Amino acid sequence: MRFCLMLTVSSLFCLWVAWADPSPQVVIQSLERVLRQTIVNPKDANGVTLRIVPASPEETAKGKFQSVEISTKPAKIKGVFLREFYGRAIEPVVDVNALLREGELKTLAVKESVMEGVMDAEGLEQIFAEGTSTRPMKIKVRITDDGRIQLRGILTLLRINNPFEAICRAEPGKDGLYVRIDELRVNGVPAPAFLRHRLEERVNPVVKRDALPFQPEIRSVRIHQQLIYVNRLPPTKGMG
Repeated sequence: MRFCLMLTVSSLFCLWVAWADPSPQVVIQSLERVLRQTIVNPKDANGVTLRIVPASPEETAKGKFQSVEISTKPAKIKGVFLREFYGRAIEPVVDVNALLREGELKTLAVKESVMEGVMDAEGLEQIFAEGTSTRPMKIKVRITDDGRIQLRGILTLLRINNPFEAICRAEPGKDGLYVRIDELRVNGVPAPAFLRHRLEERVNPVVKRDALPFQPEIRSVRIHQQLIYVNRLPPTKGMG
């Protein structure tokens, strides 16, 4: 019994030392583990490409890296579903305590963080299906040929439980990717502006910056051939 107690105390002491003064290798391995848990390829467990370039040993032990690059097709990131995802962070600094103790990626600073992604109607539907505030609406999504987003579901606002149809456009916002409702019909009847605004508040942001690794800014959103291109130009004619 005494021997077991000594082993437990010794193990806790070693763990405390690892947390209090982690080696660069421990920090690198922890970052890789957390990123691979956060970013998943639903079709291929080995389909995520990850490249971590550490800074100096002293800086890396404190959570600073030269760069981190991630890519996968498709991707699931904290309830965000994409056909394609690419992310790059230059000189990110992460919270080492949160990384080691809580298994969370908390970005303290980053010189540059960019992402590129491609989404489709099915991915948007999955996002709405997993969202706490949007799940009860059972939203179905269609991307039209003219580049608009059609949402159909059950409106669960203000004790309303009637079918709705919304015609939206996608655009970047401060906190992520938003859909702006141009037309809203409830039971086939045009809805007032205040109801459009309430529904927008409920569904937005569709993709949150803080759900993405290193919190990249979403600067552009384009729709081409029923696909949503985030921070990326659609292919030109005659190409893929």
